[in-house]
Amino acid sequence: MLLRSVYFALRRMLRGYIGFVILILLPLAIITVNGFAIGDEFVDEYGRTGMEMISIGIIIGFQLVGGFYTMETIKGDLFSENRWRLRSLPYPIYIHAISIVISSVLFNILNGTIMVLFTYWVYGVNWGNIGWAVLVLMFVSIVSQLVFLIAVTVIKKYKIAELIGYAYLFLFMILSGYLFIPIPDIVLIDWINRYINPLTLGETAIIYRMQGLETSEMYLSMGMLIVLSIILTVLIVLLGRRRLT
Repeated sequence: MLLRSVYFALRRMLRGYIGFVILILLPLAIITVNGFAIGDEFVDEYGRTGMEMISIGIIIGFQLVGGFYTMETIKGDLFSENRWRLRSLPYPIYIHAISIVISSVLFNILNGTIMVLFTYWVYGVNWGNIGWAVLVLMFVSIVSQLVFLIAVTVIKKYKIAELIGYAYLFLFMILSGYLFIPIPDIVLIDWINRYINPLTLGETAIIYRMQGLETSEMYLSMGMLIVLSIILTVLIVLLGRRRLT
């Protein structure tokens, strides 16, 4: 039943052409403009060119944006005026919620993979091991989908849940330095970026594999993404049980 529900949820997402525009064409346009503006002459501390730096950051960042898909779909299916239709289905509501999260992750991974391959073939971005890069994007997406699921499930007022989603997105983007806002060099922010921020965790895991740097940092970042996924799963079970049953 879960697989069948995932199949139909994913088909519904694939029919939404606006999603492809927002999650593929928009980031590729940002990458193209900013990448060529910075130029290949620029090389950061990890040895990445301007195009590589922009591509990795933007593609990972849009895995967070994809969390709004889960939020909107959960709200429309389970917490809107038409929720009675799905509540009459012959399987528990939480199965439907899980299928939405899984299909959202698959949808985002599809978009991320397309962008990784496009930047690799067209712009020559060095992703190191592309399979590893896609795996990292998957766990970044899982973390984000679960954060948005918790927000829309636990917070009864959708506008507040949506605000929390935006706060999550922009807070971690700012702390990652993606918005070019000066960040003070303090221990707390460094700790957040190393152990909690899914953007910096994903970026570190990819960069260290790409550049052949010490594997301990690479596996630490991937490990923290997995740990965050487990913690968020436990939280949604504990906090969202009432609204998803």
